[in-house]
Amino acid sequence: MLERTDRLALAVPSADRAIETYQQIFNCEVVGDQQDKEVGARRVTLQWGQDQLELMEPLGPGPVYDFLKQERSGVFAGGFALADPASLAARFEEKGVRVHEQEQDRYVVFPADFHGFGIILSKTTDRDRVGLNDRIWQITYAMPHLDEALDECTELLGLSSKYTNKYISEQFGYDGAITWFDARDGGLLDSLEYLEPNDPDKAVARFVKRNGSGIYMASIETNDIPQIKERVESAGPGWTGTSFGGFIHPRRLHGLLIGLVTYENWNKNRPLP
Repeated sequence: MLERTDRLALAVPSADRAIETYQQIFNCEVVGDQQDKEVGARRVTLQWGQDQLELMEPLGPGPVYDFLKQERSGVFAGGFALADPASLAARFEEKGVRVHEQEQDRYVVFPADFHGFGIILSKTTDRDRVGLNDRIWQITYAMPHLDEALDECTELLGLSSKYTNKYISEQFGYDGAITWFDARDGGLLDSLEYLEPNDPDKAVARFVKRNGSGIYMASIETNDIPQIKERVESAGPGWTGTSFGGFIHPRRLHGLLIGLVTYENWNKNRPLP
């Protein structure tokens, strides 16, 4: 049912400070600024490549305030686009997952209502690229028990028929799985990744110990990695280079850990059915 990974929502103490950071690094633009009554926050929407980044600053008691008070990682929700979000929202309700309908074709599941995994459903939309990012291609969910989470998420999200590959990362200390929405050579990279820590000394294990479960990170695709790297390093620490691109530390991005790749490199190397 899912077609795209199209947005992220961050819980931040100050939306204005976060706007400044993301504009400095990615050249993104503010396209919306409103009060979100359901989450009790000011919601600032940035056009970030072809996708969107929502900055949620609490205005008082509510889900965003509670999220920050618990000192969780900054990623409040991951966003998925599809042709008929209303039908998937109804499926959530049928399976006992509470959904909040906001404006037309937008539905939100709070992290507290689904194992720390906040979800935004919206209608698939084509947008022009803005700034140095192309698109979000992967949202990564970390939890204590991989197989249970994989079964529950693929069933809930209508992904059971999609291709999922399992793997082990000794370098980063986890057992992982990726469900690909478009598993073919030359197709979209959009996907949902699942991580279960297997090394107590690595970052994923520390995240799960602190949060229980939740969105650990996200990844973007762009050919402007050298320019982004230069912008990060010119303002301080937080960049780690890799053979496939790099990472930007969550302390630089107000709680968001981001991996960066080029489409060509990742499409060439990803597993396929």
